[in-house]
Amino acid sequence: MKRVLILTADAGFGHRSAANAIAATLQKQKSMDIEVKVQNLLNDPKTPSLLRNSQYDYDKLIRESPKLYEFGYESSDKPFPSQLAQIGLSALLFKSFSNEMDEYQPDIIVNTYPLYHPPAQTWYLINEASWTSEEISKFLPQSAISKFSFRGKHIPFITVITDFASVHLLWMSLLPDAYCVATELMRYQVIQNGLSPEKVFCTGIPINPVFSEETRTKAALRVYFGLDPEKTTVLAIGSKRVSNLMENLTVMNHSGFDLQLIMAAGGDEKLYQTMQSTQWNIPVKIVNFTQELPEMMLASDFVVTKAGGLVTSEALAAGLPMILIDVLPGQEEGNASFVQNNGAGIVISDPIKLIETISLWLRNNKAGLKLAAENARRIGRPDSSSHIVKIIQSLLDA
Repeated sequence: MKRVLILTADAGFGHRSAANAIAATLQKQKSMDIEVKVQNLLNDPKTPSLLRNSQYDYDKLIRESPKLYEFGYESSDKPFPSQLAQIGLSALLFKSFSNEMDEYQPDIIVNTYPLYHPPAQTWYLINEASWTSEEISKFLPQSAISKFSFRGKHIPFITVITDFASVHLLWMSLLPDAYCVATELMRYQVIQNGLSPEKVFCTGIPINPVFSEETRTKAALRVYFGLDPEKTTVLAIGSKRVSNLMENLTVMNHSGFDLQLIMAAGGDEKLYQTMQSTQWNIPVKIVNFTQELPEMMLASDFVVTKAGGLVTSEALAAGLPMILIDVLPGQEEGNASFVQNNGAGIVISDPIKLIETISLWLRNNKAGLKLAAENARRIGRPDSSSHIVKIIQSLLDA
């Protein structure tokens, strides 16, 4: 039996959800004799508390200090600061990475979080590299990794990038045997940073296999959720990271549009209570945190939410046009641009623009909405997780 170690973190929903999607798809492969483990190294006791707590302070930072987050993101995307960060991360996370390798002894590693590249590079250099005296004297991990030869068993390493934006330098490494990226532009960027083209795959961001396996129609799913099968259906996805959702939904509630609304609070208890206490003039379905978000997307006509990598990938896979009411500085700006540039949605700055967009989409027998949905389907990748699993299988079989 082969062991697959999937590395993730809980800074936001995207990394964990991507890891879980890959794991779920792997576990459905009857032809593969495998064991799958999803592991957050930041929660390892050997990880310094500063790093361990950073993933849980993520919500607070981006909500209360978005400019500080933007500064940190952009600063670390420059060569010298990025190199310093990699040295520090290698020192801080090496024990956790090494301990996991010793205890689990994986046959392949799938990484969905950029901060794990530095300790992984160090571990591979120590454990798998055959060094010449010249390479040892220079000891430049990035340049050396592309040159060293492996001794004995090599454990394949796959990196899965979880955004549509330009590739941040912390994602860059010459270590991976395969890179899985969301777009052809990102594939080009990774190749430009030195990785062989045959190692970089445009797979899309991994999403729940439900998106490619669900057989019920949109109407049938609406009935399942207690809604009118024929009425235009809006999905609103919130969380502690989404600003101004209720402000926009309140205006929609009084717009007079013939709509019905599914609302998911994303585990934000305060938002959930506000949704429940609001007097709605349109039919609504309200949930807090749900495992049925893929089915809700497939039941809907468009979505109102933020520009996170995961939700963007899922919406496009469902052919769901997006109204983006919140875009975090950094990687989400790239996600939003990807959606807008492909005609699959729009970024809005106030509720009036929301009403204008809905009005435009619904007129002329929903011509605008249908076009945006076609564009979303064109760039969506409902089979992304299956594609990544095929790459995993090919490396295990090599």
